Amino acid sequence: MRWTQPIRMFTAIFSLAAVLTACGGGAKEAASQEPAQEASAELTADSTQTSGADTAAEESESNASEPASAGTESTLKELQEEYADKLGYIRIPLDDHPVRRVSEEGSKNINVANYSDTLVDMNAEVPIHANTQRLIDDAFPFFTTVQAPDVTYITWDEATNLERAMVKTLFIAREGLLITEDAMNTKDYNSQSFQDSMDFFRVTAKFESMAPVAQHPYDITLGQLYDKARKSWGELAAMDPKQDEASFAEKYQTARTDANNAMGLLNILLSTNEEERMEQTYGK
Repeated sequence: MRWTQPIRMFTAIFSLAAVLTACGGGAKEAASQEPAQEASAELTADSTQTSGADTAAEESESNASEPASAGTESTLKELQEEYADKLGYIRIPLDDHPVRRVSEEGSKNINVANYSDTLVDMNAEVPIHANTQRLIDDAFPFFTTVQAPDVTYITWDEATNLERAMVKTLFIAREGLLITEDAMNTKDYNSQSFQDSMDFFRVTAKFESMAPVAQHPYDITLGQLYDKARKSWGELAAMDPKQDEASFAEKYQTARTDANNAMGLLNILLSTNEEERMEQTYGK
């Protein structure tokens, strides 16, 4: 099945051809109403290691360098009272200024964070990619039952903001990588689909493209793998395959590996026995 979905300023085509290799299989812990501060899992050497750094700074790529005008000022308490759902996740609709400059009582620190469930331009506060129910309907099953049919999964409503954002973003990126591979095989780098894919990778790699803030310990690990992937996507998009096909092909393999690492972890985190599967895959 193939379908066309608008992406900001360009169009991309998706299919259900597989890129992700299915991963084998803890119930998700009750979420704290505060952004998670530490990751509770360490991955293999192929993945970025977790740290105890402030999560909001992790997700907004160091708020010290962000423009002072980015985000609506709020306190964490205000956000909890107005936007926290029954699981404790703060979820702000896209039409209600999801990027917030968050301060906590007794602290001078202000963290700029995205509390929507999609990647947004931190200044315009709009999605940087397609953000439709149709995309979710295709992408969420792909990263759950399609990959490991025998595993039990949480519902969309139970997923964290970051998990939801990664479902949408990684699904688009996966198709972009398939299109890129086709272009490499046919030596056709002039097609609109290839150019659209490179545009998407450039946009996701931009500093202004902000992922949702972590609100669960595993969100930190997922965010780090995504940051690694989008960096390699940006590097791929910056290259001219016509000038150096060998180097482009090498970078493509890195971009694909980084994407697969993030997609594999996402499948695990969307399962109801995520802790067991994390241990099976990455060890204690």
